[in-house]
Amino acid sequence: MLKTEFTFKVESLRKLPDPANRERCERYFAFCDTRNLPIDFPMDTNPRQQNLKTKVAKKILGGYLGEETGPMFHLLNRGLLLSAETVHFNNQTNELTVTMSDHEKHGLVDGGHTYRIVTDPENLQMLAFPQFVTVEIITGVEEDFELIAGARNTSVQVKEKSLAELEGRLDIVKQIVVSQPFKGDVAYVEFEDKPIDVQNIIALLTICHNELHKNAHPVYCYSSKGRSLEVFLQNETTYRKLIPIAPSIFRLHDHVKRSMGEMYSSEGGRLGALKEVGYKDGKLKWPLYFSPKKNGDFEKIEYDIPDGFVSPILNALRFLVIDDPKSGAYDWRTDPVSFYDRVAGRKLVSLTIDASKELGRNPMAVGKSSRHWEGLYNYVAATFLGQKKGS
Repeated sequence: MLKTEFTFKVESLRKLPDPANRERCERYFAFCDTRNLPIDFPMDTNPRQQNLKTKVAKKILGGYLGEETGPMFHLLNRGLLLSAETVHFNNQTNELTVTMSDHEKHGLVDGGHTYRIVTDPENLQMLAFPQFVTVEIITGVEEDFELIAGARNTSVQVKEKSLAELEGRLDIVKQIVVSQPFKGDVAYVEFEDKPIDVQNIIALLTICHNELHKNAHPVYCYSSKGRSLEVFLQNETTYRKLIPIAPSIFRLHDHVKRSMGEMYSSEGGRLGALKEVGYKDGKLKWPLYFSPKKNGDFEKIEYDIPDGFVSPILNALRFLVIDDPKSGAYDWRTDPVSFYDRVAGRKLVSLTIDASKELGRNPMAVGKSSRHWEGLYNYVAATFLGQKKGS
């Protein structure tokens, strides 16, 4: 049985009611000696995997051991963010009790690298003096959990991106996009003022990198762009296999967005009526970043199609990607845009909208549903193979 209650001693605690929702949400801030931290906080709530071999992780470890900074870790590190159901503080013993009943919504949201480093027994033994960590706890945010988790898990991955660019490890991506109309619009480093984050490009490429997904569908390409970057950096040379099909991946991505309204209307629906889809009186407001520009500006469409809808559809069409034994690179079984238009698109859109309805009109939940990714992929596989068998 999963543990749901954690009691540990803290040095101090402050409680802050949420100014926008005092009845539901509360925030707590505590300083905790790392020797007193529980070592088994649920971590399913953290959208990124922890890679302790990166330069960022090594820098955290150096600060924790106080090699140059001494006992200042709690001032240099952002600390841990926990989501919980309830918090209780015993001011006689300075013990904090945190209840986490739903491990999909409660647990460690941000600070996974820090948590693994400061609770590692070997690291604790190496400490020359006590080190403290800031623990922030929020309650009552279950409905907005995905949004908070996504927003809080950006800083490490953007640093990783900047380091990768500095080391020349994004050159393969540059080689892939050099012939694309958006080649000058990609941000490769932190705070670069360009509309396309290189991590979004890497996520799209990773979705279609079949040899990386033999045992599971790459849901993380939607739920954690930072995880996509980590996978890329661990397998960067293999991404050369994607060079021949990359232009059609970008074209397919924008085509799915561009055609979704038409696909859904052909099934009797009206995309603009869905609350999870942005729409403003038919105005062309939302850009297609991977398509050729018109009059020097990005092509715009009338719907704001959530990435949580698009990513599972692209993954389904990944079935059409095959290895070309002659070139050692990827190729398509058939043209993916044509197959999408003629054969599978309407059903894929319909299944996606149905999934959104079942999941409370929540495109983030759709994008993170491994069941939905599996269902769409199986539909494309069965449809393509059935079509081929009947021809």
